[in-house]
Amino acid sequence: MGLVRALLPPLRTAARLSPRPGQPLLAAALMRCLTPDWILVRPPAPKRRLAWAEEAVTVYGALSGTDVARSRYRDRLARALTHQAHALLLVGRYEEACTVMDAAKAVPGARWSPSEQAVLLHLRAQAQSGLGLLDEALGSAAECVTAYRLLSRVPAEREPGGLPGALRTYALVMGALGRTEESVAVYDECARLLRAMSSWQLMRVALVRARVFAELTSGLRALGRYQEALAVGREAREAAEVLLLSVPDHVRPLRVRLFTDLARCGEATDDLPSARTAAEEAVAEARSLTGRDRAAGETWLTVALDCLADQLRALAAYDEEVGVCQEAADLCTALAAEQPDAHDPLLAACLGRLAGCHAAAGDKDAELRVTELEMAAYRRAAEREPALHEKELARVLANLSLCRSATGDLHGAIGPAREAVAIARHLAESDWSAHRAPTARCLRVLGTALRRTGDHTAAVAAHEEAESLLEEGEHEGESGRGEASDGRAAELAVTRAGLAVSLGAAARAHLVRHRPAEAVTALRSLLDLTRRTDRPDVHARCVAAFADARAEYGDAVLPAWNEATGEGYPTFVYRWGRDRGTGRIEDGVTTA
Repeated sequence: MGLVRALLPPLRTAARLSPRPGQPLLAAALMRCLTPDWILVRPPAPKRRLAWAEEAVTVYGALSGTDVARSRYRDRLARALTHQAHALLLVGRYEEACTVMDAAKAVPGARWSPSEQAVLLHLRAQAQSGLGLLDEALGSAAECVTAYRLLSRVPAEREPGGLPGALRTYALVMGALGRTEESVAVYDECARLLRAMSSWQLMRVALVRARVFAELTSGLRALGRYQEALAVGREAREAAEVLLLSVPDHVRPLRVRLFTDLARCGEATDDLPSARTAAEEAVAEARSLTGRDRAAGETWLTVALDCLADQLRALAAYDEEVGVCQEAADLCTALAAEQPDAHDPLLAACLGRLAGCHAAAGDKDAELRVTELEMAAYRRAAEREPALHEKELARVLANLSLCRSATGDLHGAIGPAREAVAIARHLAESDWSAHRAPTARCLRVLGTALRRTGDHTAAVAAHEEAESLLEEGEHEGESGRGEASDGRAAELAVTRAGLAVSLGAAARAHLVRHRPAEAVTALRSLLDLTRRTDRPDVHARCVAAFADARAEYGDAVLPAWNEATGEGYPTFVYRWGRDRGTGRIEDGVTTA
């Protein structure tokens, strides 16, 4: 093909000076460049391929209008248009590709062999998939697979890579539609076909083979079939290595994804050293890709770095994890500066990961600084797409409130917590059941922030509202079973523990200010809380609050209690829960 490329300039000159013999020769040379026979030769860049296809269409369009061999040139014009559509797909111009395919089918008098019709179906399925028309793409891909199955029975029309390529596209579209099990079944069929091919046949479908095995690895991992994924991944690694020199731009992204999947499978099977090795290979491959294609490489590098950070955390290599997370955050910051619409959410996620690293290391100041950057990134993303990012913005605002409290900025913690509650309430208006628990969490954070600034009445109100929301969920049947139910029970337990702290603090603050009636109100609420839960920590805090109030302010609190309730001040009696054999303290209440 290199010789044919070298002949293109003189052939163009010949076509211009002597159109009758020159134009057919130029068109034939262009078509030869578009259909190389030797797969291991590095293919031309997509833009160059598109230029050749457009030139071939122009030449054959002129030739098909002449009287000499008009029908033959119309057939070739249709083929040239098919190559142009393929080249447009390679550069991501899917709508134009569909238009060109329609023009190819509309060439008057053009004859289409069954294999050429199958190729056109395949291209249309890919274009529809690229446009997000997945249902239409699935239909086209299924029709294409059927066409190639029929062709495989006719030796003259059989194409070694036709059916595997069509099956891969069919499986890809199924996966995009969320039909993962069916997608993996189609990939399995395709893999069996490829394993049965001879070495010579595999040379013509080498890239399809590498892609199929890599994508099958991802599908098996998604289904939790980790051992199978690791076995297929070894085949994918071998298939991709063969193509590194010939088509590196296609293979390197494939290898980054493959190594990432292998790392996740190793992580799931507790083979942490192998998982780390695979993650490091993914990072190295992404760096190599970045040197050739910065845009694609940096996107894959963020994925690889995130995977490596997970493996380092699992191995308790925290110092290394901080370095990896910092690199990912720096990379995403640069990407977001160039394309904020696309990369602000990714930047926010990376910053959240880095903040978690600083939290684990106990560096509160660094955690606060990074959390503020994370909040700013989510705020920008939420301004553009509120439906997608407002929930995360509320979560990060609550985290920011906690970070400010931890660093001593008690009053500065209230503003983010209030905003988090406002956003959560707004989201709950559209889907109450989905946002009930997040709203309760934000209220709990707000209550904690208010208590630490001494606004005990507002703190108690926030915690009581949070408890009420979670109790409503239990009463309305949202509790369910399993992990989700356990999570909601844990949320309710933490909320009640926070409410107990706020009520105890409120009672003490009222007594310090010589307001025994208000203190009694808080203590009665605390006693009611102990009757709604069997949590020992809540009961212990109730006992301590009552005992402290009596010991320090007995002269004021005992008469106020009697006046408010008509009963004596409570005392608490303990008995060991011997019937359960747990040693847990059970409590009873008597009056003095």
